[in-house]
Amino acid sequence: MNLSRASPVGQCLDMCPFKERKQREQQGRLHKYEILDGQWTGRGQRLKRLPLADPAKTVKEYSRPAAGKELSSPRDLRPSSVLLKTVQYLLFEVWDRVIDSDSVSLAEAYSFVFDRLRAVRQDLTVQRIRGHSGALVLEGSLGFLLCSPYLVRELPLGSYDEVLHANQVRESFAELMECYRTEPKCQREAEFQALLLLYDLGNMDTLNRALKLPRGVVDSPQVLIALAVNRAHLEGNWTRLFRLLRRLDCLQTCAFYRHLPKIRDRALRILTHAYNSRNCRFPLDLLAYLLVVDNIEVARQMCIRRGLSLAPEDQQSIIFYKTSFKDLGPEGPGKEGHLVERKKGDFTWAEIMLGEDEGEFARSSKQLKSLY
Repeated sequence: MNLSRASPVGQCLDMCPFKERKQREQQGRLHKYEILDGQWTGRGQRLKRLPLADPAKTVKEYSRPAAGKELSSPRDLRPSSVLLKTVQYLLFEVWDRVIDSDSVSLAEAYSFVFDRLRAVRQDLTVQRIRGHSGALVLEGSLGFLLCSPYLVRELPLGSYDEVLHANQVRESFAELMECYRTEPKCQREAEFQALLLLYDLGNMDTLNRALKLPRGVVDSPQVLIALAVNRAHLEGNWTRLFRLLRRLDCLQTCAFYRHLPKIRDRALRILTHAYNSRNCRFPLDLLAYLLVVDNIEVARQMCIRRGLSLAPEDQQSIIFYKTSFKDLGPEGPGKEGHLVERKKGDFTWAEIMLGEDEGEFARSSKQLKSLY
């Protein structure tokens, strides 16, 4: 047996290794979420002296692999139990506390949580943690990665790198699928197989792989509805697609969210050709219902933006006339009252990200506590 190739086993029981914590403290590189209370002025400026790190709040930051840089020291790696604890801390104690704050605080929290979750996945990769332990950590991380594009939709472009975020989603899904192959009886496998289908809408490789999943997964309610959404999309049956979207839960809708603008734009194009007539009147309330937008005004503005006219007699109907249709592309991402907010209900966003099923969440938390 070649022991030199054995994977390192993490020995760090804190969210951040002692060496890194002290180094960043001395270099003034602590994030404001990581310092001891009372060391930040009211205006958000640092004190003259360098702030001290709070060991209970400091979280290991992502470090790019570089030549000669040691990333596999057991003292700097966190075992799976600590990684799970870190994910839960980031979502409950950081993200949930700022979700209703101003855009500056939200941008800071997103950047912090995104980076620290990236470091979590790096520790998983270095240790080659797979199976149930790896799945629990990746599922929580993916919950954040799938929901946050909806939650940070109004942030300035510089605060949210869509390409980098999408790359992290895909890499996390790839590692999670490997965990499921290693240990096929993970509790939430069907849920995340469905989330991948919704995120990768219309991707034939993803569809073909899903159809080869074991029975019990491929015929689960979550996967079946995700397959139905993909089929409606590939067939161009957008009416059925929107009906199916109403049946998705909050996390599933967030996984699909990035496709909504294009789907609605395509539906309006089809309607413009199907009802192309100066004498035809299409009710705005029906249009709002079919496209699952929050109200008539949203539907009205979508049409006006594309050069379509309102019925002069009542302003409550739209005239679909294809020669006046302006090809301006999809709408920007916006708030979704019907599709997201109502489904979220009374759960916090951290609970949605970690699995809104209270039984599963309780089991995960109980398992975590038993490891300490």
